[in-house]
Amino acid sequence: MASLIPALQSRVWAYTRPRLPRLVYANGGLGDELMLTAVAHAARVAGRPLHVLTDQPECWRGNRDPASLQTGVERWHYACRRGWMRTEIIHLAYLSGNGRHVADQMAERAAVTLAPDWRPVLRLPRPPPRNSRLLVLQNSCRGARYAADTKEWAQERWQELARRLAREFTLVQIGTRRDPPLDAARDQRGRTTLRAAADLVAGAAALIGLESGLMHVAAAVGTPAVIIYGGRTRPKETGYPFHRNLTRSPPCAGCALNSGCPHSLMCLDIPVEEVEQAVRETCAPA
Repeated sequence: MASLIPALQSRVWAYTRPRLPRLVYANGGLGDELMLTAVAHAARVAGRPLHVLTDQPECWRGNRDPASLQTGVERWHYACRRGWMRTEIIHLAYLSGNGRHVADQMAERAAVTLAPDWRPVLRLPRPPPRNSRLLVLQNSCRGARYAADTKEWAQERWQELARRLAREFTLVQIGTRRDPPLDAARDQRGRTTLRAAADLVAGAAALIGLESGLMHVAAAVGTPAVIIYGGRTRPKETGYPFHRNLTRSPPCAGCALNSGCPHSLMCLDIPVEEVEQAVRETCAPA
């Protein structure tokens, strides 16, 4: 009898859901979810708003682009497999390393086209004023849903960069508790929600980080960013042209490897001086 209760609960849940012809979802990390917000915005502009399925509703708070927002990805899949619903669930999947931007591939699967100047959409109720002397740093993706050694710039270089920048800027480090602490930065690792992190980024002169979800947050809130790219993906595939994307282009770039680089991460051999110069140029008065 006890085993029947979850099944009955799931069936009741299914019958209380709206009858939707199709749902789209990203099923990735924070970056994929924020790129989906851009796809939903393009669909709204085109007059064909999408019904969106998500397990990250915080990304969508205050966002009126979707026709509806549904949560519980696994429950929707389960109910459809059991025949309790007749909703087509479309995963906006993409291929890595093919030279096309991930967001463009997602939009194509949703039958919409992104505007040339597209950005992710993240609604902040009260965007903070920008502090020209504040820098937000994210030095690692070790705690991300899809961590990758091939994104990680050397920590000794991060420490040296922070030491140099701290002479003129206030530094705040965000990320997860698995990220190594930076001695010269105020430690906010693991202490911010997505919204709190977005507020910090929105109020900063720049974000300095890796190819990660926070890069997409900076794009959404209009904060300049200096992004250190490994060779797992290339800026034209996941990045933004209005950011300073620091990268190398060995023949193996775009390998899509998460670990096990056979070339000693030559794509991440970016000196501290180059990153520091990019930060100072990004933060220089117009």
